[in-house]
Amino acid sequence: MAAPPRNRIGELLVKAKVIDELQLRSALARHDQWGGRLSRVITDMGIAKEETVISAIAQGTGTQRLHLGNVTRDPGALAKVDVSLAEQKGVFPVALKDNGKTLVLAMSDPTDLNTVDQVAARSRARVVVVVASDREIETAILRHYRGQEPAMSSRYTGESQRQDAPTSGGGEEDEFKVVDMSGNTVVKRMADVAPSQAAAAPPSGGGSSAADLLDEILSGGSAPPGLSPEEMQRLETVRVNQEKSSKILRALLELLLEKNALTQKELASRMRS
Repeated sequence: MAAPPRNRIGELLVKAKVIDELQLRSALARHDQWGGRLSRVITDMGIAKEETVISAIAQGTGTQRLHLGNVTRDPGALAKVDVSLAEQKGVFPVALKDNGKTLVLAMSDPTDLNTVDQVAARSRARVVVVVASDREIETAILRHYRGQEPAMSSRYTGESQRQDAPTSGGGEEDEFKVVDMSGNTVVKRMADVAPSQAAAAPPSGGGSSAADLLDEILSGGSAPPGLSPEEMQRLETVRVNQEKSSKILRALLELLLEKNALTQKELASRMRS
């Protein structure tokens, strides 16, 4: 009897040495608690980079890896799959070929044959699956179905060499957006949220800036002794992810203070409670 799709993906990633058995068990526990796709759970937990996971899935299943960042909108393909189904199943119709007989469908889990069969039945077309990340698919659905751009998103375009670059290098991988209530982009890159800028010119009222308060709350001690190299690597991955989250949170807090939506006193009280 075939294993469930989530286990097949997990076993594939273990076989490719992207994750180990302990990490798989941890990810499956999170998956059982919150649901979603296992590949997304693994990347959200910081166990492995998204591009590494998706590339391993593509190679392990013999499926083409397609980056959706620069895909051209195909109205015929979009008409074959209802947006509600695309969002529910996490798929994106890329192109319609062979005079409408073949639909190219992007998925993060090409082993999900039930979804493939469902799309084939509704579209009345032969489905050819390509692999893309969950974030790429979500962005493509917003962009091509709804005509929207995500307000805050990482760069997951077709530049795999940048995906595998160190996350602390400050490359394009670290790009995101923070927009105000008028829809204007306030911050576009993490480099724009350097601690010196975040801490500069605090609003009137005295006290520490948002950056200072955040640093105080998030400051941690040194790593415990006796950790193995693998455990140190995992700890470093968590540290880098927390650093990214800290930078984004700084930008949001400074924006709230700037718009007088929150006072320094209220911020300090909430963060220390």
